[in-house]
Amino acid sequence: MGLNVPLPLVHGPFLYLYTYQQTTDKPFQIKQLLHFVPLFLMYVIFWKYFAMTREEQLQVFQQQGKGFEIQSAINMYLIYASGIVYVTLSLLRLLRYRRMMVQQFSNTEKINFNWLLYLIVWMVIIWLVVLVVRDDKLIFGVASLFVLWIGYFGIKQVQVFTQRTPLLETDPAAFEKNQLPLELPLPVVGDTSNNLKYQKSTLTDENASDIHNRLLKMLEVEQPYKDPDLTLNDLADKLHVHPNYLSQVINSKENKTFYDLINEKRVIAFIEKTSEASSQQYTFLAIALDCGFNSKASFNRNFKKFTGQTPSEYLQAQSMGHGV
Repeated sequence: MGLNVPLPLVHGPFLYLYTYQQTTDKPFQIKQLLHFVPLFLMYVIFWKYFAMTREEQLQVFQQQGKGFEIQSAINMYLIYASGIVYVTLSLLRLLRYRRMMVQQFSNTEKINFNWLLYLIVWMVIIWLVVLVVRDDKLIFGVASLFVLWIGYFGIKQVQVFTQRTPLLETDPAAFEKNQLPLELPLPVVGDTSNNLKYQKSTLTDENASDIHNRLLKMLEVEQPYKDPDLTLNDLADKLHVHPNYLSQVINSKENKTFYDLINEKRVIAFIEKTSEASSQQYTFLAIALDCGFNSKASFNRNFKKFTGQTPSEYLQAQSMGHGV
């Protein structure tokens, strides 16, 4: 009796640790158990209660916690703080992950972690009900819907526990601290137009231009963008350069993210292919998939992003232009 009172203190840490492990390839570390210190602290604070007999504990409950007012207040405020802090940390980590995806992947539909965003939003809703409404029936009702929602996505989202993306650990500082570059060891030449995040990079303008030229040639000749699962690391491996440097070159020379560069090439390839007589027998989707897109939604979204029109509108305008 009463063991459940501090247990809401595990909700926040579990949410954050789950979000963390889904957005990194690092294994679980023992030091992460420190997130559960407040929980064990509360059990220590309530030690006098747990040392009581069953009858004495029941009496405390019947008197609404009389004699343990301070402990109960500490527990309540810790729970509120835990909910606010860990939901915020989880959301910030996920948003950072989603922002960085475009620097690493050419297709993000299967790894955008929308389900994880919804999970965090549900937790926000529950905490708002707990903090503002404070109605037990409503809290348990929302929590029950939450459990049903988790059950549904637990069945639907089969790749949840197999997806491994070391995305948050691929920033320039992390790479240059933990791994020596494969090439280009020279100091950076001052180019005030470059983004501030590359100030500590060892990539020179000359070497950046060389990587850029080789990149453009590879995209034109080998057309690696036709691989729907192409990643920055894959392309860097083909070019024999460090992924960090390739990302810097794409950002500074093309003024695009890796995601935008590759999908723009796919759109161009699609337009070129539809102009060929041999492609008239195929549907737009078949051609789009052949050009590297992995879904109709991804194709339509990126096509409109780069042309300002839907595929049908664009091709209709082109055909009318040729007719004139």
